[in-house]
Amino acid sequence: MNGTWIMLALDAVVIVMLAAVSWRLRRDPQAQADWEERERRLQEIFERLRVLVAQSEGVARDLDGALDAHERRLRALVDQSKAVGAHPGVTATRDAGAIDRDVIASIRGLAAAAMPVEEIARRVDMPAAEVRVVIGLRDDERRGARGQASRSRVATAVHA
Repeated sequence: MNGTWIMLALDAVVIVMLAAVSWRLRRDPQAQADWEERERRLQEIFERLRVLVAQSEGVARDLDGALDAHERRLRALVDQSKAVGAHPGVTATRDAGAIDRDVIASIRGLAAAAMPVEEIARRVDMPAAEVRVVIGLRDDERRGARGQASRSRVATAVHA
């Protein structure tokens, strides 16, 4: 029972202190201006946070759409490889002679235009390694025409 009056006294002290703070805020214009400035800054911060949340949600949706499209492409490739496995007469890989001459010409044209190999591979729908081989064969053909003459000169120089 002795503790009951302490609780009441503490409640009264808290109420008096709250009244003193509110009275001081009303009387002191600078304290009120500072308080309003803090409130305004907090509102700006919260508004920026809302914008960031909205932007991150948009980016997350874009990423989700890209992942969904990638999953669909992978599933299509898996289905296609299963279909090729079901028909043994159909081969999944290309022979070296099966590449069309127009594809080779377009690869060489794009390579002559200094386009990156990965971009050429994407445009002609071929693996980048095959595109490198086609470009490399072109370089070998050029070197081969010049190399035959130089090899014969080297051979005669060695024998002489």
